[in-house]
Amino acid sequence: MRLFTTLLLLTGFMAKAQSEDWQQPLKAEIRQLEATSDFDTWQQGAEKLGKLAAAHPEEWLLQYYTGWAYTQSSFRAPKGQADPTTEKAEPFVKKALDLQPENTETLTLMAYWLSARINANNSRGVTLGGDSRNYSDKAIAADSANPRAYLMKALIIYHTPALFGGGKKKAAPIAEEAGQRFAVFKPKDELSPRWGKEIFHELEERMQGRENEKENK
Repeated sequence: MRLFTTLLLLTGFMAKAQSEDWQQPLKAEIRQLEATSDFDTWQQGAEKLGKLAAAHPEEWLLQYYTGWAYTQSSFRAPKGQADPTTEKAEPFVKKALDLQPENTETLTLMAYWLSARINANNSRGVTLGGDSRNYSDKAIAADSANPRAYLMKALIIYHTPALFGGGKKKAAPIAEEAGQRFAVFKPKDELSPRWGKEIFHELEERMQGRENEKENK
């Protein structure tokens, strides 16, 4: 009995040690990336996260955050670098979704990555725009309290031409939903996704800017 108890304690200790092997570095990288908008720093951080993800292939959060870091950095990329950066994100985004197919955050990340692919090459909007919106809808269905899911849906609708059912007016109520959820959102723990608020404020300013332009004409 004592041997069995000792084995249980040892197993628990080893599991905790293994998780700390990646959790602490992950927290440190997230904090560093959140503090900068520099493309090179984001790329370096994503590469470090990718190495952690390779060392712990079944930890979905590592796949998720590596894909997130590359996707985020693609919007900060200098000319000619956005497309290859989204290509770097692809295997991590898809692996995270494979590991957590019903998770609102992995579904949201897929919607975000597809938007990044469109941003890198606008001609993809015809084929990928609908996919991005579908993933954001799935993310909302998985957890209607997730503000990032509404934000992704608002973004894709905002950037879709009005002729195809998009534009500011259609995006406005979805953006409002995102804002309401960001106002009350609290991550479950230090590693739970909490990004998106700055992107939301940028969208708000852009939408308000267009409104002001119309009033000044």
